[in-house]
Amino acid sequence: MTKNNIDKFISVKRFQNYNNFEEYEQNIYLSQKYYILLSIFEISLRNSIDSYFKVKISNDWLDNSFLHVDTKQKIKEAKSKLLQRNELLSHDKIIAELSFGFWTSLFRKSYADMFRIKDIKTIFHNIPSKDKKIINRNILDKQLNHIRKFRNRVFHYEKIINNQNYLHIKDEINELLLYLDVEVSEFAKDMINKMDNEYV
Repeated sequence: MTKNNIDKFISVKRFQNYNNFEEYEQNIYLSQKYYILLSIFEISLRNSIDSYFKVKISNDWLDNSFLHVDTKQKIKEAKSKLLQRNELLSHDKIIAELSFGFWTSLFRKSYADMFRIKDIKTIFHNIPSKDKKIINRNILDKQLNHIRKFRNRVFHYEKIINNQNYLHIKDEINELLLYLDVEVSEFAKDMINKMDNEYV
């Protein structure tokens, strides 16, 4: 691609983060691969949390008073988007509309009473025993926030290649996927392997 077209269609500001056009291309391919992994993780996490709250609280847990003001605001915004698109305000539609940040925010310190170790093991039912590895709400909160920040970079087409903050992000996502479920983890790996084979 010519420099004029790079400046016009990619933008000088965005492209200045890359050493050359080849690195820009590699970043696109890498982002595509991570998009698959992140999509599987995000959907699996939100559905696991939703299933847990349906049992612990009720099928209408989205309207429950235990949620904080900022969290309720995100639900309100999700409903508003659905109404703007003339879509039905069903529980499943709202769940699908809520951002990844909504789900990760549920693990912050202020929700500690809702996420004790027994609760965490219901959501991440394949989590290792404490004699093998210590996993608690605080650790999960940090891991999920790290993945969320990476996810936002991928979904907003930003540079992820050679980023020192995310050198081990694939292992981090795969680890939490494994904690959620072995079969889901294997499904994600198979999807990535299929994609790798397509671009050999």
